[in-house]
Amino acid sequence: MSTVELLSRIGLLRPVRRRGFCPACKGWLGGDDAGRAVSPREIAPPALAAAMVLAVAAAAWIVLIHQSRAMGDMAMGDMAMGLGSPGSFAAGWLMMMAAMMLPTALPLVFGFARHSERRAGWQVATGLLCATYLAVWLAFGVAAYLVYDALRMPWADQRLIGGASLVLAGIYAVTPFKRSSEARCRELCALHGPLPFNLQRSAVLVGARYGVSCIGCTAALMAAAVLIGMSSFGWMAVMSGLVLLYKLAPMPSTRQRAVLAVAVAALGVLYAFGG
Repeated sequence: MSTVELLSRIGLLRPVRRRGFCPACKGWLGGDDAGRAVSPREIAPPALAAAMVLAVAAAAWIVLIHQSRAMGDMAMGDMAMGLGSPGSFAAGWLMMMAAMMLPTALPLVFGFARHSERRAGWQVATGLLCATYLAVWLAFGVAAYLVYDALRMPWADQRLIGGASLVLAGIYAVTPFKRSSEARCRELCALHGPLPFNLQRSAVLVGARYGVSCIGCTAALMAAAVLIGMSSFGWMAVMSGLVLLYKLAPMPSTRQRAVLAVAVAALGVLYAFGG
């Protein structure tokens, strides 16, 4: 199967249509890998919508990396700093969720855009879906902040607390609730079932459904992120990789799931006693 055929089969390319969305793309990739002529293809608009979401996530990562370098690793990992003011925490948490969670939502964004592109205002609706998804994660972060503040953290042994939270995240990874939430994320169940006829309302509902499923899938890791400290960039990158494995990698076997759970718990031990 040629590259053009593969991209066409998964919906990233499609035959050029009259009054296509981008005249500059007409005739792009007009041949296959062997040089045989094929009908001209254009980039599918839903693929561009997903690419824009990925660009936003990349920009968020750039900001996080810049902040990490500006503050320095020692200051970034200082648990005595706490979470800062509510406003600064909310802004930082939202930036982190855009970097970590938006890439994992690309299949949903692409699926929603693909099913709705023939309706007026689908671009706005797709953006509204992403905004709702991030709003769900923002609500989770604010709730975590309130609990953190109510417990008067950080404590003197906060590093042990952070390590223990990762160990608990490893245990949580093998629970039935986590497995069912992960399955709902993988199967894009947020797109299934009855939806409002109004496209914008549908976008809000889909984004909220998917956000709740993602919280069920990765809540333990995100709670650990709060306890470890959002400014610890290295650990945030590790957790981002784990989230990608949870949501986008092929469905793991029972043995693979157990191995991953042990690895997450081992990371907790490393964080607690690694100095």
